[in-house]
Amino acid sequence: MQLKNLNRPLPDLLNYIWEKILTIVWSFYLSKVGKGLHLSRGAKIRGGKHIIIGENFQCGPNVWIEAVKYHMDIEYFPKIHIGEMVRFSDNVHLACTNKIIIGANVLIGSNVHITDHSHGIYTGKNQDDPELLAPVLRALSNDKEVIIENNVWLGDGVIVLPGVRIGRGSIIGANSVVTKSIAENVIAVGSPAVPIKMYNKKLKEWVTII
Repeated sequence: MQLKNLNRPLPDLLNYIWEKILTIVWSFYLSKVGKGLHLSRGAKIRGGKHIIIGENFQCGPNVWIEAVKYHMDIEYFPKIHIGEMVRFSDNVHLACTNKIIIGANVLIGSNVHITDHSHGIYTGKNQDDPELLAPVLRALSNDKEVIIENNVWLGDGVIVLPGVRIGRGSIIGANSVVTKSIAENVIAVGSPAVPIKMYNKKLKEWVTII
C-alpha cells in the first residue's frame, strides 16, 4: 500500500489510511484495475466482475458504480469500462445493464447520474402498463449504451440518459440533462442539453453557436 502526503491532521490522516485499505479490498472485487486507484469512504460497487477501471482513477465520497447482473430473475450482461486518469467527485452514480464506456481524462462533478437503462419498457413493443406493475417490479431495459469520450467534463448535477454519446473534449454544464448525443468539442447546457459553444481550432477559442 503506497501512502502519500502523510503530513495531515490526525482525523484526516486516519480517514486517508482507512480509504487506502478500502481501496485495496475493493480492487480484488473488480475485473481489472490499473495502478493508482483511490476510492473514498462510502464507495459502493456491485457487479465488480463486469467493471474495468484504468490507472489513476480517483473518486470522492459515496460513489456508486453498479453493473446490474440480475433484476426480477432476468439476467443481464453489463460492461462498465472506465479509462485512465478519470476523476469522479462526490455522489456519482453509474448504473449499467448493457454498456457504459468512459474514456481517459474525464472529469465528473458531484451528484452526477449516468445510466444506460430505465425501469420498464416505454417504446416499441411490449410496453409496460403503469396500472399493472410498480416501477421497481418492471424489467430493466438493456438495448442502449452510453459512451463518454476522452477529455469530457460533466458539471455538477448532470444526468446522462440511455443511448447517448458525448464527443471528445465536450463540456456539459451543471444540472443539464443529456438526452441525445453531443458532438465533440462543444459546450452544452440545459434540459435537454443543447450545444451553445464550439471550440474553433483555427481561432483557438470557444465560439458561440446559438
